[in-house]
Amino acid sequence: MLLNSKLFISTFAIFIFLQVSCNTSKHGKSGIESAMKYYDYLILKLDADSISQLYSPDGNLGDIAIGRDSIRRFLSSFKHVQVLSQISKTRSIELYGDSAIQKGNYTQTDVISEKDTIIVKGEYVVQWVWLGRQGWHIKRMTTKAVK
Repeated sequence: MLLNSKLFISTFAIFIFLQVSCNTSKHGKSGIESAMKYYDYLILKLDADSISQLYSPDGNLGDIAIGRDSIRRFLSSFKHVQVLSQISKTRSIELYGDSAIQKGNYTQTDVISEKDTIIVKGEYVVQWVWLGRQGWHIKRMTTKAVK
């Protein structure tokens, strides 16, 4: 039974990856939505390498980290955090040729140091840039926690 569960989870993860990978190359709002869902998936895994690659080469994670290497190092420092859930919901997307601004809300549930569970809610603003065949990438992301 455990083997079947692992096989199902692996198959489901591959399906989600393929679905999102294909959609992130769409130049439009649906591509941005798919790219954000992929970002949520990577946050859930806390995959610092893949998350940093979703940023443009000179991308900004707020005022915290600039550039993929800096973003990767920053995210890699969260060794004591386990993300249980990551959900984002878009309020608006405005397209400007090869760039876009997405605004929305997020809810994240984390376990800190295998002890405390916290729920963080907030708002986000993402400036996306279209990198041709590479699809949509984050130019800048800012978040603000709300109660």
